[in-house]
Amino acid sequence: MFDRNEKGIMLKAIIVAAPILLCMGLLPVLSFYIEKLQERGRTEIVEYISIAQAAMEVKFDAADLNGWQTGYALDIVRNVDGANRDNSLSRSEFLRSADNFRRDIQTLRAMPLAADQRSLLDSVQRDFNAFMERDRDIIAMYRSRSPALRDKASGLVMGEEIQIFNHISQNTNALAVSITLDLMKKVAQSNSYGIVARWMMLVMWIVASAMAILLVRLLHKWLGQMRNLMQKLEALAGTDELTQLPNRRTWDLQIEMMLATARRYRYPLAIALFDLDHFKQFNDTYGHPEGDRLLREASLLIKSRMRQSDLFARFGGEEFVLALMDCDLPQAVTRIESLRRNLPDQQTFSVGVTLWQEDERIHSTLARADKALYQAKNGGRDRVVSVEPPAGKGEES
Repeated sequence: MFDRNEKGIMLKAIIVAAPILLCMGLLPVLSFYIEKLQERGRTEIVEYISIAQAAMEVKFDAADLNGWQTGYALDIVRNVDGANRDNSLSRSEFLRSADNFRRDIQTLRAMPLAADQRSLLDSVQRDFNAFMERDRDIIAMYRSRSPALRDKASGLVMGEEIQIFNHISQNTNALAVSITLDLMKKVAQSNSYGIVARWMMLVMWIVASAMAILLVRLLHKWLGQMRNLMQKLEALAGTDELTQLPNRRTWDLQIEMMLATARRYRYPLAIALFDLDHFKQFNDTYGHPEGDRLLREASLLIKSRMRQSDLFARFGGEEFVLALMDCDLPQAVTRIESLRRNLPDQQTFSVGVTLWQEDERIHSTLARADKALYQAKNGGRDRVVSVEPPAGKGEES
């Protein structure tokens, strides 16, 4: 029916059309299959994004914990007072970081991980448990107050504990790298460049989020340091540099609060002015360094005998001021007499004491105490002179 030429043309048409028809038939199947692959790829990528975020949290927690452990270790080695207390700055931040690290390890453990990644996480968990167990031992040694045990604790905190934590850091870094690489592989397996590009943006968003978390933590730490610095500067501004007692500025602030308390609860409030006897002669004889030492030791001894409700401050030179809350004049004289015992270098001091009268300005009370101090000096020094407040209501001006 067909000649040879026509048969050849038809055969060629069939040969050309068959692949076209096959492709047309396969397109919906391929499209469906690709869509499923993309959907599965998206699901896996989202899952790995969560895993990668959790791994980065663990890594940053390790870095945070390492930083506070280093500060806390240095405090212990330098025998900083109170370094072993859980409420000290370095120790409390160390314990907070340890809680965050423990929590984020458990979060990551609940996620699907490869066998090698789970092995790394198990190693991190074991090392962390050993690390915290060693930390408890070190704290127990340090709190024992035994010099030998303290030396051993210092050696452990700077030796074995840091060695354990270096292993933790290595494993957390390896785990974060492994999970991040798996995430990148999943992204690379995507069939669509657009999907790959979008998920790469998400990866960048993950990295940016992780960096933002780190930045927030650094800012928080920096702000905390700045806050502590401001508090220290404020304390320095209100503290006498030589004796570490409150200075005149702090006295002026705190005495007003004490007056308000005394006024509210009807407490008697005794005000006393101290003056070290013959201090100028002591300075001229032994030199200013010895004079400074005497001031420091005398003020420290007197302060150690104060109640928490009392206020003891240095006005300048060898002159000090004392406010005794809920203390009448005879009680104040008795308490001050007890302070005059066992001062360094057999030092003596003269004191003028009086009572604050309700609604009286504090400078009037101080002026009355100063007159009593003058009487103590004129009377031969090394004595306490008390002056009753004037009868009637206190001065208003």
